[in-house]
Amino acid sequence: MTNTSFSSRSGWFWVPSLYLAEGLPAALVTTVSLVMFSHLGIPSEKALFWTGLYALPWMLRPLWVPVIDRIGTPRLWGIVLQMVMGGLFTASGAAAAFGAWLPALSCCFFAAAFASATHDAAADGFYIIALDPAAQAGFSGLRSAFYKAGTIAGQGLLAMAAGALAKHLSPGVSWGVVYAAAGMVMVLLGVWHFFMMPPPLSQAPAPHAPSKGILHFFSPYLETIKTPGFIKALAFLLLFRLGESQLRVAVPFLLAKRADGGLGITVTEQGFLYGTCGALALIAGGIISGYAVSRHGMRPWLWPMTLALNVPDLLYVYLSFCRPESLWITGICVFIEQLGYGFGFTLQTLCMVCLARGKEGSETTRFALFAALSLLGVMLPGSFAGYLLKVPELLFPGLSPLNSYRIFFLWVMLCTIPSFAVTALMAKTLCQGFPAPEKKEG
Repeated sequence: MTNTSFSSRSGWFWVPSLYLAEGLPAALVTTVSLVMFSHLGIPSEKALFWTGLYALPWMLRPLWVPVIDRIGTPRLWGIVLQMVMGGLFTASGAAAAFGAWLPALSCCFFAAAFASATHDAAADGFYIIALDPAAQAGFSGLRSAFYKAGTIAGQGLLAMAAGALAKHLSPGVSWGVVYAAAGMVMVLLGVWHFFMMPPPLSQAPAPHAPSKGILHFFSPYLETIKTPGFIKALAFLLLFRLGESQLRVAVPFLLAKRADGGLGITVTEQGFLYGTCGALALIAGGIISGYAVSRHGMRPWLWPMTLALNVPDLLYVYLSFCRPESLWITGICVFIEQLGYGFGFTLQTLCMVCLARGKEGSETTRFALFAALSLLGVMLPGSFAGYLLKVPELLFPGLSPLNSYRIFFLWVMLCTIPSFAVTALMAKTLCQGFPAPEKKEG
């Protein structure tokens, strides 16, 4: 715990909304933009590449995140940046409505990505310093669930709204309305957190001495890298989601025409699947896993969470080979895959929380480093997934797009193997970081 004491306001008033405010902007920049570009007819490989690059600020944020620990407070940074993102998404809506798709939208998205990446670091740092370890574990599932709920709300509900509006408006205008509405939501979240995020009861003394140069600025990172076990932690953060990170191809796969190897569902149907089936499953999975760890500790749930993250990827192999026409069947597959993802993703979140503990005053900086490393492990495979999809056609000219999808999803299953290896490396650390609660003698 830090030297700063916080008011005793329950985390239920701010943890869900704070992580909704984390997940929604990330989705608007990296995921909803992919749906939008696909809807606007931009080639899938170009859309996957650029939306993957939009995630670059999340990987680079350790370069500037130490400022949060030195100037202001994580609470103030979070609230201000929510307002800033609201303005940027409103500007994105205007750019889309006036037809400036790639140039102006890319400027807005990169600016929003920098704001969102910085906001995430501030929010994560506030979570660590405002809650004790028991509360961190107890809210971990809720935190992950609402982060992903923000992601799914964007990819699902907003995509549905854009699809419905496109029946009456041009695609650009319909997406413009959606992004402007999302901007207003971010402003309202900022107002909510101004009143609901607990302020410190007393201002803590500055945790760092005046800066003495660039090495002093990055000293928390240098100390972290020198920590025993850092290499194992690095391997875990880079490889735990290697298979799942490439499932971004699922969006173009679902939207592609059946003649082109996809399932041929509409933008509205895709939004329905992820905004209802997927959202409910993901929230449920995250809450269940967080509750399970808080009640029983990490040991009995370590491998079930790893299995839950990876095994359901087989459902996309099934969808690519069997190609069901029923939206119900596709929806059930999405539900199961998202349920497993929500349950398993909590393991990576708790790992980063565990690794960020240890030194007072630098929790935000340390967590930002680990989060950036984990995003690097997602961004690189995800950015080039669209080009990997094209590799079978290059190796075997004349190969149908359908078989390319099939080969790709089999490749994704092969990429799940490292997840199990790195989980074994971190098993001891995770189990010690979240032990079973002591039983009270009755």
